[in-house]
Amino acid sequence: LTQSVVHILGTIVEHPSCRQYVLEVPRNTATHGQNNPTLFTALVNMLTSDDKNVVMNAAGTIGNIADSEEGRLWILQQTAFNEALPILGVLAVDTHQWAASNAALVLARLTLSAEGVIKILSHERSNYILANLCISLCGHNPGSSMNAAFAIGRLLEREDARTKLLSMKNFTNTMTALTKMLYNKETGPRKNACFAFSCLASSKEGHTRLLGNINSEMILGQMVRLLTDEDEEVAWFAAVTLRCLCNEKDGIFRLRDHQEVHASLRKVTKGKKLKQDLLTEVNIALSVISRLPKLPAPVLTSLGDSSVSVRWESIIATTGTKVLYQLYQGTTCVYEGRSTSTEVRNLRPFTTYVFRVRAISGSDEGPYSGAALVTTNQGRPGPPNEVTSEGKPQHNSIRISWNPPPNPNGIITAYHIYVNGNRVGVTEADKCNFHVKDLPHSTSVKIQVAGVTKAGEGELTPAITCSTLNLSDFPPKRPILSTSGGANEINVSWIDPPKQLGVIDHYELVIDGEVIYSGKEQSYRVSNLEPLQEYTFNIRVVTSDGYIVESEPAKKKAGSKGYNSKTKH
Repeated sequence: LTQSVVHILGTIVEHPSCRQYVLEVPRNTATHGQNNPTLFTALVNMLTSDDKNVVMNAAGTIGNIADSEEGRLWILQQTAFNEALPILGVLAVDTHQWAASNAALVLARLTLSAEGVIKILSHERSNYILANLCISLCGHNPGSSMNAAFAIGRLLEREDARTKLLSMKNFTNTMTALTKMLYNKETGPRKNACFAFSCLASSKEGHTRLLGNINSEMILGQMVRLLTDEDEEVAWFAAVTLRCLCNEKDGIFRLRDHQEVHASLRKVTKGKKLKQDLLTEVNIALSVISRLPKLPAPVLTSLGDSSVSVRWESIIATTGTKVLYQLYQGTTCVYEGRSTSTEVRNLRPFTTYVFRVRAISGSDEGPYSGAALVTTNQGRPGPPNEVTSEGKPQHNSIRISWNPPPNPNGIITAYHIYVNGNRVGVTEADKCNFHVKDLPHSTSVKIQVAGVTKAGEGELTPAITCSTLNLSDFPPKRPILSTSGGANEINVSWIDPPKQLGVIDHYELVIDGEVIYSGKEQSYRVSNLEPLQEYTFNIRVVTSDGYIVESEPAKKKAGSKGYNSKTKH
């Protein structure tokens, strides 16, 4: 009879209007106006019955009463409540499937009330009740496991309850049971397991425990798959769990490294007819785990011929970690720091450089930006290369040539030529040779060359020493003197110099410093000389380009007849 009565009562209180009526039935006329206090006491007594069907129905009736806010408040106000809690804890792990399931359901529904959670935590046997909830979750009773998962999830939302649960020795087993529940074919267990994990991940301690669990990869993988679960609440709790894992940087890095998370979240956003709350959670998670973005190309300004100003945009890391920026010149990192600008020095003039920038934060390295190119200003050129003299030496000029500077540092516009430190000429940029003229013969000079750009004259080359011809190296032989005929005559003849200075234009015969003959012949008879007087003869060779080379003197006395300097043959 008791079993039947309590079963009927449980059925009645399933309906809100009937439930309210039953709870307000007066015990007797003496207590008219007071809520029925004996009903709950009777139900609690039934929980200890030897008849498991009575226990099952009594727990089911209490569970139905606890389904409403008014019912939960009524239960919590009953004097027998403290007695009921440990009994419910024992029943949650009972071998009778429905008795255990209904007892776990009562505890789960009591946790919907903040006051219910407080009552459980403040009970003298709270550790026992919590331990049995965890055991129930790990058992083979699907009903009690599912209800225990919900209760544990609700408790994990509170710091004091979470601290107790996480400190329990068997909580690792609890997490293993929740992991298995994620793979359950039934919607209810999957939903409650997702809910429990989302509550666990919402705190730093729980977040750490979840990621450090041996099954963490399985948990993350299944959460990703549950994002597309046919039950919208399951999908939502899975998204909430992933979003909660993004609250700490370790979680962000873990989700970034997971092969499926990013792609699955993207796929969800492209789905049709998504509920806004699910889409919101997915978008939040997606935005947080997205890696550092690609920065725009840096802005470059040339500051001269050897430095460049570089600046770039700033970003904020979703992980909350500080962001550093790396500036690359080609493949070389030339700056790393928090600033969004820098100056790159010691560059080469008139050289094009490529710069890229990227952001880094913790282990996250953003992609390189697009390339930005800048050409430094022109500078003064380095010295030209390989200055050498060209051709045969001349008696009053020197020809030189050179190669352009290896480091022009700009566009060469001209070359300056220096002799003994004095600028003597200018050439155009495409002419790398010069004829230095009007030099004295038999002289050594120091010659230098400098390139010129828009920035000005560059560095001089090391001086090279060049010499004009030494005319004394090309003397004709002494004239040949002989007497024949009259005693006052001398025959003079000469030969070409053994080492010629150039093309001979003519010869000059000089007697005692006076030119008495100029022509191309190589002999001359001097007549009317002063008798017995000694004369000095020299031959001058005059080349077509004006060289004059004079022989060593030759001397001879005239005969006894008179000398007439004007008489020449």
